[in-house]
Amino acid sequence: MNVFNRIIVVLLLLVIIVLAAVYVIAPGESLRVVAVTADWLQRGTVNYVESDRLLFAGARVIIGGALIILCLLILWLELRRPRRKSIRAQKLEGGEARITIESVEQRLEYNIDQLPDVIKVSPQVTGRTRGVDVDLLLETSPEVDIPMKTEEVLQVTREVIVERMGLKLGKVQVKIKHAPYPKE
Repeated sequence: MNVFNRIIVVLLLLVIIVLAAVYVIAPGESLRVVAVTADWLQRGTVNYVESDRLLFAGARVIIGGALIILCLLILWLELRRPRRKSIRAQKLEGGEARITIESVEQRLEYNIDQLPDVIKVSPQVTGRTRGVDVDLLLETSPEVDIPMKTEEVLQVTREVIVERMGLKLGKVQVKIKHAPYPKE
């Protein structure tokens, strides 16, 4: 998106520079050219609208709608915030350390996967200003005690995030999916 922004800004600045130079050099002539062009466009539009109203209205809706959607898409791409790739550690004196989100996810996955009855874990870590939000998708054995296992997973998550990595823990959400029962 950065390259696209630069290209658009450079082109717009070049157009503005050329138009400003033309206006400064010959203000009367440039205004007359603008007036003649606007009058020509207005006459051509009126003639076209009178010849085929329905086609002109349809073309306006399609072209205008596509232009609006394109502009809204570019505006959304410009204003959205990219996902943070690293998080600043909280418990440091005299310096700063940044930990990649991928490293936090790997450590959580490794430590939670060591728990009994946990078959698979998929952590999703999101860095926020108030701390780290963690979404965990657990696949467990079918006979697991859910409240006890959830508490155990939360305790391991707190220990890894706060004590071992020095990060501030925000919201933790655990989703549990049972593995299928063995067929007899």
